[in-house]
Amino acid sequence: MKIYIGYDFEKSPIGVLLSDSKEKAEIAWAAMGETPHTIEEIDPNTVNGVSGLVFLLTTVKTNSRTDYSHRPAGVDFRIWRRGL
Repeated sequence: MKIYIGYDFEKSPIGVLLSDSKEKAEIAWAAMGETPHTIEEIDPNTVNGVSGLVFLLTTVKTNSRTDYSHRPAGVDFRIWRRGL
């Protein structure tokens, strides 16, 4: 089984699917009314994976008081990114 990440024209992810073929992933997106501009294929059993483990999404916890807000306490939130 492989992991497929579909992206729109702006390189923003529109969906992440687990499938045994790219064709099935494309059919699933079509059924959802989505048409990815590009598709990234991740095989957990290759160099991108570590013994069958793949880091798809990770987060960093941050607070809005440092950069984004004038509120004294700020707001805690997470920034998501692909991989480690």
